[in-house]
Amino acid sequence: MIKRSGRAWWEARYYGGKIVAEWDTFEHAPILVPLAHVKTSRWEELDKKLLAGLRLLCPNGMAGELDKPPFFQLKVGFQMIGMGGGKSGRSCNAQIIGSIISQDGSCECHAWNTATGTLESFKDNVFNFKYQNIGRLNLAVQGIQGFDKASG
Repeated sequence: MIKRSGRAWWEARYYGGKIVAEWDTFEHAPILVPLAHVKTSRWEELDKKLLAGLRLLCPNGMAGELDKPPFFQLKVGFQMIGMGGGKSGRSCNAQIIGSIISQDGSCECHAWNTATGTLESFKDNVFNFKYQNIGRLNLAVQGIQGFDKASG
């Protein structure tokens, strides 16, 4: 199903064995969600307590896995607005999972790059995220506390 969907999906693993897949978080999710066209998942509403691991399952059969909380997840994309009857739509350039490994904001990440169709693994920093020129991540939106680096 993931291969046929053509996109990556996250999967959260909890201490105790419980697993929550991204498609489990869709409101009013149809059966076989990876094949459906749904707007958004609910990462921000996921209970982050007792999270033991995070995976990124990719349509090429590869998977990236992290096992050091706290975790974050985001998508990089853009919105097209058609003027005068032009085409409008959304596009996702990458889906990223990460794990903050140090108080200085250092993190380990995996990203599904939609342009190249590859899983990329890299190190970055949540206070100046260089991957695709994202910049500073808003950790509060991710439900992450205790990593407040003074700006400037």
